[in-house]
Amino acid sequence: MKKHFILLLILCISAFAQERKIKAGDGIEIVVYGHQELSRVVTVSPQGTIDFPFMQNLPVDGLTLEKLREIIVAQLSRYLEDFPIVTLNFAKSNVINISIMGMVKQPGIRQLPLYSNLQGAIAAAGGTAPGAKLTEIQLMRGEPGKMVTTKYDLQAFLLDGDLKNNPMLSEGDVIMVTAGEMLNTVKVVGEVRVPGVFEEFTSATVIDMLMRAGGPTANADIKKIRYISPARKKAAEYRFNLEDYLASSGTYPNPEVKAGDIIYVPKKPESWRTYLPIISSFSSLMISIYYIYRIQND
Repeated sequence: MKKHFILLLILCISAFAQERKIKAGDGIEIVVYGHQELSRVVTVSPQGTIDFPFMQNLPVDGLTLEKLREIIVAQLSRYLEDFPIVTLNFAKSNVINISIMGMVKQPGIRQLPLYSNLQGAIAAAGGTAPGAKLTEIQLMRGEPGKMVTTKYDLQAFLLDGDLKNNPMLSEGDVIMVTAGEMLNTVKVVGEVRVPGVFEEFTSATVIDMLMRAGGPTANADIKKIRYISPARKKAAEYRFNLEDYLASSGTYPNPEVKAGDIIYVPKKPESWRTYLPIISSFSSLMISIYYIYRIQND
């Protein structure tokens, strides 16, 4: 009785595997007995195709493994001397399929490595388009019976390394990058007199945008200004030393900005000199109290 039950269970599992349909992102292990050079694991592309020897861009989306096996056997029979013995199994996929829409340069479905994150997905879509709103990237994920949307501030990750705003992605996630209020703008934040969003103009440079923001404050660390350009063909971050620029008579690089760029002016680190006026005032007060005490007790 026990043996019959185990046999029935195996048959049920086998039937389930055969009924399961192939979809984009699946890994399929193909073994051709006696031909190790043909045996391999293939991944179904976002377009629902696979590449296999003698079969390029073979449509497999929606097929069962048995149907695909029949196709492969028929095709290989045309090239191999012996009748090919082929087995197929679903393998653990090392990729995920993500949809990226909105203000990116190459929207669409992207096949990414397992454990990819939000920034990596946007980079795979060519980066953000000018005017993208980095502070409210929407991630839509399917959960039982519903679609859950979560907003992430990718700008906070780029500026401060805030990892909670650069989440890991899962199979089937949808990313929506929306547009900001103004398409041709550059954001200047941190230790400037008037932080905010400013309209970009032809040939505008980092210096131009700093001046539009009123220039650095007295507390600004002008040696470590960060210029982040997520809208370029390859997202990049640069360090800009305003002190070196002013001393160079114009030879220090002053890059042109693009719409969607961010300029961040950090605050100077506090040192013991910052507290000298406070210490001096406190010392004077203590000396005055000491002399008043002496006068009253003499």
